[in-house]
Amino acid sequence: MFYIIGITDQRGEIGACVVNKRTRRTKLEIAVAHIHHRFGPQSLVKGKPLAALDVPAPFPHISTGFRKLDDALGIGGLPKGRVSEVMGLPTSGKTTLALKFLAQAQADDGQVSYIDQARYFDPDYAYRCGLNLSHLLVGTPYDLRETLAMAEALARNGGLSAVVLDLLDVFWTDPQVTPQLTTFLNHLPAPLARSGTAFLILHASSAQGSPALSALAHYATMRLQVVRERWLHRHGDVRGYQVQVQVLKNRLGPAGRAVTIDIEFNGTVHGDGL
Repeated sequence: MFYIIGITDQRGEIGACVVNKRTRRTKLEIAVAHIHHRFGPQSLVKGKPLAALDVPAPFPHISTGFRKLDDALGIGGLPKGRVSEVMGLPTSGKTTLALKFLAQAQADDGQVSYIDQARYFDPDYAYRCGLNLSHLLVGTPYDLRETLAMAEALARNGGLSAVVLDLLDVFWTDPQVTPQLTTFLNHLPAPLARSGTAFLILHASSAQGSPALSALAHYATMRLQVVRERWLHRHGDVRGYQVQVQVLKNRLGPAGRAVTIDIEFNGTVHGDGL
């Protein structure tokens, strides 16, 4: 009986090791590419995430139209491919902020949309805020189901730079529609990351314990609260108002900052020298 004794080839082992490393690296690159395609290039990064950096790294964004607020947010505005939230009572300045934000997106040659389920949109005021109405898509959906379907379709399209969603406040606290809103918010981040559309949601509700608002607070990259502090007068006439904007949450920069903005209207609506 003969026995064949194998002789280990060290070069063969090294070669197999190199092949295994290359295979693992290729599999990792494929997995990372899939995650970046589904959730956006900033969803998985080497080293520290942006929020942990002392100096925020550049992130695609659109200016709010107010320099002080852009500076406070750290990246220069509201992020593209993400959900942002602005809360504030009527006449607080939240709608003005949203319109100026859309005007800035148009200034960068972007197409924008305002989904007006709450029926608060005023085309004359929007024009005074700097919006080109001929390049603005205004949606007036009939009910919540149509609203969410329209919003998701626009988020997935990829042809829009920015979308503002203005919902009736009662929907955020109505337990009967909470599952619809929560499902919508669960599905929103992935298509936004692919399309690169900046998505801004407005509301005035202070019921922060509601499940729908809790879901919004979770998915929002930035959360801003707008409070009107006082009216501005000139020669006895109201010429505008002063608001405070507090950054409640910021995944891409410092949170907790607050800035004071003067919003003036005299033919056109401007503030902060813009």
